[in-house]
Amino acid sequence: MSNEDEPREADGGDKDENAPPEPSWVAWVERNARPVKRCRPKVERQLTRWQKAGPMSKKDWRKFFEWALEKAMPKEVPMVEQPVPCTEKILPCARAKREMEMEELMEKMENLSKPLPRKVTPKHVYYREEFHYSPVIVWGQPAKHDKGRPFRGPFMPCCFVNKDIEDDYWAQLRFPVRPSALKARPTARILSLAKPHIMPPNPPHCPIPEKPVAALDEPPPKRKKFTPRGWRLHQIRLIYLSKPVSRPEFEYFYM
Repeated sequence: MSNEDEPREADGGDKDENAPPEPSWVAWVERNARPVKRCRPKVERQLTRWQKAGPMSKKDWRKFFEWALEKAMPKEVPMVEQPVPCTEKILPCARAKREMEMEELMEKMENLSKPLPRKVTPKHVYYREEFHYSPVIVWGQPAKHDKGRPFRGPFMPCCFVNKDIEDDYWAQLRFPVRPSALKARPTARILSLAKPHIMPPNPPHCPIPEKPVAALDEPPPKRKKFTPRGWRLHQIRLIYLSKPVSRPEFEYFYM
Protein backbone atom coordinates (compact mmCIF):
# COMPACT_ATOMS: atom_id res chain seq x y z
CA MET A 1 0.00 0.00 0.00
CA SER A 2 1.46 3.34 -1.05
CA ASN A 3 1.64 6.55 0.94
CA GLU A 4 -1.06 8.14 -1.25
CA ASP A 5 -3.67 5.65 -0.05
CA GLU A 6 -3.10 6.56 3.60
CA PRO A 7 -5.87 8.59 5.25
CA ARG A 8 -5.27 12.30 5.54
CA GLU A 9 -6.31 14.68 8.30
CA ALA A 10 -9.28 17.01 8.06
CA ASP A 11 -7.10 20.03 7.37
CA GLY A 12 -5.63 18.35 4.28
CA GLY A 13 -2.05 18.00 5.63
CA ASP A 14 -0.03 14.82 6.15
CA LYS A 15 -0.23 13.07 9.48
CA ASP A 16 2.67 13.91 11.69
CA GLU A 17 4.38 10.82 13.06
CA ASN A 18 5.76 12.67 16.05
CA ALA A 19 2.30 14.07 17.04
CA PRO A 20 0.78 12.72 20.25
CA PRO A 21 -2.04 10.16 19.89
CA GLU A 22 -5.63 11.45 19.84
CA PRO A 23 -7.64 10.98 23.03
CA SER A 24 -10.35 8.33 23.15
CA TRP A 25 -13.26 10.80 23.32
CA VAL A 26 -12.59 12.33 19.89
CA ALA A 27 -14.01 9.32 18.07
CA TRP A 28 -17.09 9.36 20.35
CA VAL A 29 -17.70 13.05 19.66
CA GLU A 30 -17.42 12.61 15.90
CA ARG A 31 -19.83 9.71 16.01
CA ASN A 32 -22.49 11.31 18.27
CA ALA A 33 -22.26 14.92 17.04
CA ARG A 34 -23.96 14.12 13.74
CA PRO A 35 -27.76 14.79 13.47
CA VAL A 36 -30.00 11.82 14.07
CA LYS A 37 -32.14 10.82 11.14
CA ARG A 38 -35.56 9.76 12.42
CA CYS A 39 -37.81 7.82 10.14
CA ARG A 40 -41.44 8.81 10.66
CA PRO A 41 -43.81 6.59 8.74
CA LYS A 42 -46.69 8.34 6.99
CA VAL A 43 -49.99 7.76 8.77
CA GLU A 44 -52.84 7.32 6.37
CA ARG A 45 -56.10 9.07 7.23
CA GLN A 46 -58.89 6.73 8.18
CA LEU A 47 -62.29 8.17 7.33
CA THR A 48 -65.34 7.58 9.46
CA ARG A 49 -68.69 6.67 8.04
CA TRP A 50 -69.77 10.36 8.10
CA GLN A 51 -66.71 11.63 6.21
CA LYS A 52 -65.87 11.62 2.52
CA ALA A 53 -62.48 11.36 0.90
CA GLY A 54 -62.92 14.15 -1.64
CA PRO A 55 -64.77 17.49 -1.84
CA MET A 56 -68.56 17.58 -1.61
CA SER A 57 -70.62 17.84 -4.75
CA LYS A 58 -73.71 19.99 -5.30
CA LYS A 59 -75.91 17.01 -4.52
CA ASP A 60 -74.12 16.47 -1.21
CA TRP A 61 -74.42 20.16 -0.29
CA ARG A 62 -78.14 20.14 -1.12
CA LYS A 63 -78.66 17.07 1.04
CA PHE A 64 -76.68 18.65 3.90
CA PHE A 65 -78.72 21.85 3.69
CA GLU A 66 -82.01 19.92 3.88
CA TRP A 67 -80.70 18.00 6.87
CA ALA A 68 -79.54 21.19 8.63
CA LEU A 69 -82.94 22.86 8.18
CA GLU A 70 -84.62 19.97 9.95
CA LYS A 71 -82.06 18.68 12.45
CA ALA A 72 -79.67 21.56 13.21
CA MET A 73 -82.31 24.09 14.40
CA PRO A 74 -82.72 24.48 18.20
CA LYS A 75 -85.72 22.78 19.69
CA GLU A 76 -88.38 24.91 21.33
CA VAL A 77 -89.08 23.44 24.74
CA PRO A 78 -92.72 23.99 25.67
CA MET A 79 -93.15 26.03 28.86
CA VAL A 80 -95.55 24.26 31.15
CA GLU A 81 -96.80 26.32 34.08
CA GLN A 82 -96.96 24.24 37.19
CA PRO A 83 -99.34 25.66 39.78
CA VAL A 84 -97.90 26.09 43.25
CA PRO A 85 -99.70 23.86 45.73
CA CYS A 86 -101.52 25.97 48.30
CA THR A 87 -103.59 23.79 50.57
CA GLU A 88 -102.95 25.31 53.98
CA LYS A 89 -105.28 28.05 55.15
CA ILE A 90 -102.48 30.02 56.81
CA LEU A 91 -100.91 30.85 53.43
CA PRO A 92 -102.01 34.08 51.69
CA CYS A 93 -102.81 32.27 48.46
CA ALA A 94 -105.39 30.08 50.21
CA ARG A 95 -107.35 33.03 51.57
CA ALA A 96 -110.38 34.26 49.73
CA LYS A 97 -110.03 37.62 48.03
CA ARG A 98 -111.82 40.42 49.82
CA GLU A 99 -114.42 42.16 47.71
CA MET A 100 -114.56 45.92 48.15
CA GLU A 101 -116.90 48.46 46.72
CA MET A 102 -115.57 50.92 44.16
CA GLU A 103 -116.08 53.98 46.38
CA GLU A 104 -114.34 52.37 49.33
CA LEU A 105 -111.50 51.21 47.08
CA MET A 106 -111.00 54.70 45.61
CA GLU A 107 -111.02 56.25 49.09
CA LYS A 108 -108.42 53.79 50.31
CA MET A 109 -106.23 54.38 47.26
CA GLU A 110 -106.43 58.13 47.81
CA ASN A 111 -105.39 57.75 51.46
CA LEU A 112 -102.48 55.52 50.52
CA SER A 113 -101.31 57.92 47.80
CA LYS A 114 -100.92 60.80 50.26
CA PRO A 115 -97.38 61.26 51.62
CA LEU A 116 -96.77 60.61 55.27
CA PRO A 117 -96.63 63.70 57.49
CA ARG A 118 -93.11 64.94 57.95
CA LYS A 119 -91.74 64.43 61.40
CA VAL A 120 -90.71 67.84 62.73
CA THR A 121 -88.36 67.63 65.66
CA PRO A 122 -87.92 70.67 67.90
CA LYS A 123 -84.78 72.64 67.28
CA HIS A 124 -82.07 72.01 69.81
CA VAL A 125 -81.23 75.09 71.82
CA TYR A 126 -77.61 75.26 72.85
CA TYR A 127 -76.93 76.75 76.25
CA ARG A 128 -73.73 78.70 76.27
CA GLU A 129 -72.57 79.76 79.69
CA GLU A 130 -71.52 83.39 79.74
CA PHE A 131 -68.70 84.25 82.11
CA HIS A 132 -68.75 87.71 83.66
CA TYR A 133 -65.63 89.74 83.21
CA SER A 134 -64.40 93.30 83.55
CA PRO A 135 -63.73 94.87 80.15
CA VAL A 136 -60.30 96.44 79.78
CA ILE A 137 -60.24 99.75 77.96
CA VAL A 138 -56.48 99.64 77.34
CA TRP A 139 -55.85 98.88 73.67
CA GLY A 140 -54.24 95.51 72.97
CA GLN A 141 -54.98 93.87 76.33
CA PRO A 142 -57.49 91.01 76.67
CA ALA A 143 -60.47 91.11 79.02
CA LYS A 144 -59.75 89.99 82.57
CA HIS A 145 -61.92 87.57 84.50
CA ASP A 146 -63.37 88.83 87.78
CA LYS A 147 -62.53 86.60 90.73
CA GLY A 148 -65.72 87.46 92.62
CA ARG A 149 -68.08 86.75 89.73
CA PRO A 150 -70.55 85.26 89.24
CA PHE A 151 -71.63 86.22 92.74
CA ARG A 152 -74.64 84.81 94.52
CA GLY A 153 -77.76 86.90 93.95
CA PRO A 154 -80.07 88.15 96.67
CA PHE A 155 -82.91 86.03 97.99
CA MET A 156 -86.05 86.45 95.90
CA PRO A 157 -89.35 85.07 97.26
CA CYS A 158 -91.58 83.17 94.87
CA CYS A 159 -94.59 85.46 95.48
CA PHE A 160 -95.78 88.41 97.57
CA VAL A 161 -98.90 88.64 99.69
CA ASN A 162 -99.83 92.14 98.55
CA LYS A 163 -98.42 95.08 96.63
CA ASP A 164 -97.14 96.92 99.72
CA ILE A 165 -94.88 94.05 100.76
CA GLU A 166 -93.47 93.81 97.22
CA ASP A 167 -92.74 97.56 97.11
CA ASP A 168 -91.08 97.37 100.53
CA TYR A 169 -88.90 94.46 99.33
CA TRP A 170 -87.66 96.32 96.27
CA ALA A 171 -87.08 99.50 98.29
CA GLN A 172 -84.82 97.74 100.82
CA LEU A 173 -82.97 95.61 98.26
CA ARG A 174 -79.25 96.47 98.04
CA PHE A 175 -76.64 94.98 95.76
CA PRO A 176 -73.07 94.55 97.01
CA VAL A 177 -70.46 96.82 95.45
CA ARG A 178 -66.89 95.66 94.98
CA PRO A 179 -64.19 97.61 96.80
CA SER A 180 -62.20 97.91 93.58
CA ALA A 181 -65.18 99.64 91.93
CA LEU A 182 -65.29 102.25 94.71
CA LYS A 183 -61.61 103.10 94.20
CA ALA A 184 -61.77 103.22 90.40
CA ARG A 185 -61.03 106.47 88.54
CA PRO A 186 -62.44 106.96 85.05
CA THR A 187 -59.93 107.69 82.33
CA ALA A 188 -60.25 110.36 79.67
CA ARG A 189 -61.30 107.75 77.10
CA ILE A 190 -64.10 106.43 79.33
CA LEU A 191 -65.33 109.98 79.91
CA SER A 192 -65.33 110.65 76.16
CA LEU A 193 -67.22 107.42 75.50
CA ALA A 194 -69.75 108.25 78.23
CA LYS A 195 -70.83 111.42 76.43
CA PRO A 196 -73.81 111.15 74.05
CA HIS A 197 -72.93 110.60 70.42
CA ILE A 198 -73.74 113.66 68.31
CA MET A 199 -74.56 113.16 64.65
CA PRO A 200 -73.26 114.85 62.65
CA PRO A 201 -70.21 115.75 64.76
CA ASN A 202 -69.77 119.42 65.50
CA PRO A 203 -67.47 120.70 64.13
CA PRO A 204 -67.51 118.19 61.23
CA HIS A 205 -64.24 116.39 60.55
CA CYS A 206 -64.69 116.92 56.78
CA PRO A 207 -66.83 119.25 54.64
CA ILE A 208 -70.32 117.91 54.00
CA PRO A 209 -71.15 117.98 50.27
CA GLU A 210 -74.34 119.61 49.17
CA LYS A 211 -77.29 117.39 48.35
CA PRO A 212 -77.50 116.78 44.59
CA VAL A 213 -80.55 118.22 42.94
CA ALA A 214 -82.65 116.12 40.58
CA ALA A 215 -82.56 116.92 36.87
CA LEU A 216 -86.10 118.28 36.78
CA ASP A 217 -85.78 120.15 40.09
CA GLU A 218 -82.75 122.20 39.06
CA PRO A 219 -83.60 125.93 38.98
CA PRO A 220 -83.40 127.72 35.62
CA PRO A 221 -80.37 129.89 34.80
CA LYS A 222 -80.39 133.60 35.47
CA ARG A 223 -81.68 134.76 32.12
CA LYS A 224 -85.02 135.87 30.70
CA LYS A 225 -85.08 133.62 27.64
CA PHE A 226 -86.85 130.67 29.38
CA THR A 227 -89.94 130.72 31.52
CA PRO A 228 -90.12 128.17 34.39
CA ARG A 229 -92.43 125.98 32.29
CA GLY A 230 -90.25 126.33 29.20
CA TRP A 231 -87.12 125.45 31.21
CA ARG A 232 -88.80 122.29 32.53
CA LEU A 233 -89.88 121.24 29.03
CA HIS A 234 -86.34 121.91 27.78
CA GLN A 235 -84.92 119.57 30.46
CA ILE A 236 -87.44 116.87 29.48
CA ARG A 237 -86.27 117.14 25.86
CA LEU A 238 -82.62 116.84 26.93
CA ILE A 239 -83.38 113.68 28.95
CA TYR A 240 -85.19 112.17 25.95
CA LEU A 241 -82.37 113.04 23.53
CA SER A 242 -79.69 111.67 25.89
CA LYS A 243 -81.16 108.15 25.74
CA PRO A 244 -79.71 105.67 23.16
CA VAL A 245 -81.42 105.33 19.80
CA SER A 246 -83.62 102.23 19.53
CA ARG A 247 -84.23 100.62 16.13
CA PRO A 248 -86.65 97.72 16.71
CA GLU A 249 -87.13 97.05 12.97
CA PHE A 250 -83.36 96.78 12.39
CA GLU A 251 -82.93 94.47 15.39
CA TYR A 252 -85.87 92.32 14.27
CA PHE A 253 -84.67 91.79 10.69
CA TYR A 254 -80.87 91.95 10.98
CA MET A 255 -79.92 90.90 14.53
